[in-house]
Amino acid sequence: MAAPGLADRYRLIAFDLRGHGRSDTVLEPELLTADGPAAGADLWSRDLDTVLAGLASPILVGWSFGAGVVQSWLYTHGGLAQAEAAVLACAPNVIGPVPPGDPAAGLITREGVQALAGAAHAGTAFARRILAHRADDTSIDADALERVAAVAEATPAESVAAVLRYLIDFRPFLSTLGAETRARITAVIADGDQIFDEAAGRTVWDQAGIRTVHVPDACHALPLREPDRFARLLLDLLAPHD
Repeated sequence: MAAPGLADRYRLIAFDLRGHGRSDTVLEPELLTADGPAAGADLWSRDLDTVLAGLASPILVGWSFGAGVVQSWLYTHGGLAQAEAAVLACAPNVIGPVPPGDPAAGLITREGVQALAGAAHAGTAFARRILAHRADDTSIDADALERVAAVAEATPAESVAAVLRYLIDFRPFLSTLGAETRARITAVIADGDQIFDEAAGRTVWDQAGIRTVHVPDACHALPLREPDRFARLLLDLLAPHD
């Protein structure tokens, strides 16, 4: 986010806005389930409302679970509301069980689930999984690996458990949005993502009626591994909204 053109326009916030890394607030799983699945959407949305207070026509960029946070905000507001546009790099169903035969059943790889579940106590394995752009990738920078692992292991285990229990499928909601609104939402698919299956990702976004942009040879955590490439991608995607 320090790239020219981005630092003066965007604010970087934690992926769940609470209970992450060195935050003093622990996110209890029960906060997301006490009143049904929508409780989580309300929680994330209220946090994001606080960040957006006083802003006119913000552009929301959600990467990884951050895309789930942005979709939660869209869900509770019935669309883009005062936002100009949204860029999402995730899938329209947050982690959770889906019916047999649903394309989303293969969206998250088994290894991806294991890496996510172990993030708080096996940070290096988690970091390697999200920074790799292919299964046998050995070119990950050691400093980047160490930094990402440290952040993962600083995340309270309760927060990890809460994220893994957030089960809303946003496809039905997104598909009901008007064509003009959906045209202002872009989904990014990293072709080398080792958390989400690329082919399944294409299918589920198509089901939601959201256009996709595909990034070749890119890892799940593109902003962390290739910040300059991420900056160029983001500026290109947002140029029509300037």
